[in-house]
Amino acid sequence: MAKYEYIMLEVDGKELVGFDKLRKVQQGKLEKGDIIYIYRSTKSNKVYIGQSKHFKTRHEQHYNGSEEKFNEANFKQVIVLFSALFNGSALNDVENQLITYFLTDSSKSRRNMVEYESSEVINLTKGNNSNSYKEREAIATEVVLPFWEELYRKGWVKTSTIDKLRNQALVKYSPIKELTKQQMNLIDEILENSQKNYVINGDAGTGKTVLLTHLVAKFLDEQPDKSITVVVQPNWIKTAQEIFNVYGMCGDKLTVATSTQIINRDKDFDVVVVDESHKLSRKYAKQMASFNNVYKGRFYSDDNHLEPLKKIGKQVILMYDVLQAIRPANITREQFSRVTEDFEKKYLTTQFRIQAPEGKSYTSDDYINGIKYLLYKDTDLLSETNYDPNFDRSVFHDGDIDAYFGFFEDKPLANLFDWIEDDRNYNNDHINRVLGGLVEPWKQSDGKNPEITHWHEGNLYKRWNSTQENWINSKDLDAEDQVGSVFAVQGIDLNKVGVLIGNDLQVDEAGHLFGNPNNFHNINGKFSKNDTNPKNANEFTLFVLNIYYILLTRGIDGVRIGFWKNDSLIRYMKKVLLAD
Repeated sequence: MAKYEYIMLEVDGKELVGFDKLRKVQQGKLEKGDIIYIYRSTKSNKVYIGQSKHFKTRHEQHYNGSEEKFNEANFKQVIVLFSALFNGSALNDVENQLITYFLTDSSKSRRNMVEYESSEVINLTKGNNSNSYKEREAIATEVVLPFWEELYRKGWVKTSTIDKLRNQALVKYSPIKELTKQQMNLIDEILENSQKNYVINGDAGTGKTVLLTHLVAKFLDEQPDKSITVVVQPNWIKTAQEIFNVYGMCGDKLTVATSTQIINRDKDFDVVVVDESHKLSRKYAKQMASFNNVYKGRFYSDDNHLEPLKKIGKQVILMYDVLQAIRPANITREQFSRVTEDFEKKYLTTQFRIQAPEGKSYTSDDYINGIKYLLYKDTDLLSETNYDPNFDRSVFHDGDIDAYFGFFEDKPLANLFDWIEDDRNYNNDHINRVLGGLVEPWKQSDGKNPEITHWHEGNLYKRWNSTQENWINSKDLDAEDQVGSVFAVQGIDLNKVGVLIGNDLQVDEAGHLFGNPNNFHNINGKFSKNDTNPKNANEFTLFVLNIYYILLTRGIDGVRIGFWKNDSLIRYMKKVLLAD
């Protein structure tokens, strides 16, 4: 039995054509009942999504002449959705989900205007916040998912199933996505304390970017007179701009740009929100010249990008993870600590990205804590993170073929690609990739030539990612067969991830991990010979560890390691994580 019903009616201005022919119980539901409604124009394919407890009255309000969008859209049909599972929280949630999915579905059309110049969601209200409720899983699987497939069969949407949309950035980082109570309270606190600056600390996958999009949406909705800039990394700028544009958060009050672009404008903002602030640049020779050219005028005495951003913003909010700085040109921990000395420090604790398989005793937090221990147990960084030493090691002992974690000792390249390709046969909507440490030489010009390969194993030849910007959505025919670098996936969610750990990470005589620059092939990721000293050697080791931490925390549904020319690390991992 279906857990939902819907009524479809023709619309002729204020008149709901055929209302009087409905069953009395159906009329009663439209007059007084918890429902979701979707209007559609058969001419323009514009849609309007809403919720009501009194739909018939709400319909008359829409057509009382005061709502310009209803006068212009020429809606000719409406679908009214209802379910025994609906209540106040459920209505908010279903409305938010449908707005998100419609926007994502229609954004695909806008990227191909010639073929799909059809669908536009016009009520960009950002819905209402929805808390967790006990029926949420049942509604998602037994109402929203099958109802969407009904909409597809009726030609109201372009994408056949929601599963094909869930991996899109517009869904993952939707500013109307459900938040935890901690996240909602934090957003409210920031908005109520405009005189305070904030550092939002969080491990990979704890929802820093989702928090960012919600925070910006709330600012624009509740404090629309404030000027806001969102500072992002170059590999995420197009995605961020699309998210804010599609959700109706564009205009002269919002600027989305890189730190270099923002600082060079030398314009003050009421609010500066910085994603991945651990990757902000400092004054350093080995990086793009433009990064160093910002230190002029009132920024002349500064030595990192965070200092100008602090001067530019009346209120500054930073998303930060101490384990994700990966090159000497990134702001140092000492600089970050100094500049943010007077900031309010907050910590996100809930893991969103990683999903341990059903029926397992271990959790996503067990995996994250185990990876932290594997990489950082002999450093001083664990104390600066939300680390729990009492993690369940069974996540690393699970020999099930569908276990979250595993590793290959032989033929790492072949085995990792076989693993992710096997998963695609069962989950064709998954975005899976093999990623690697910076252990094979590469030049930027190589990305334009598919004949140049970098990873060689027997008769298998693979190349590095052809582009760093928006690589996950690359149109290259061999995109899924490329090996991704940290620069292409930092801040990105993937489903299943294979990670090639190379011999840039080695084990010294004391049994500690260290970074070997001789096997590391990114010149801007190493200190120059003039900077050779024990402190920088230790910092380089942390960069290498951070790179592998980032790669090993990209996978939603599973991670496998392949050891690339690195037998000593196999023995090290078995001793640290697999020993009883």
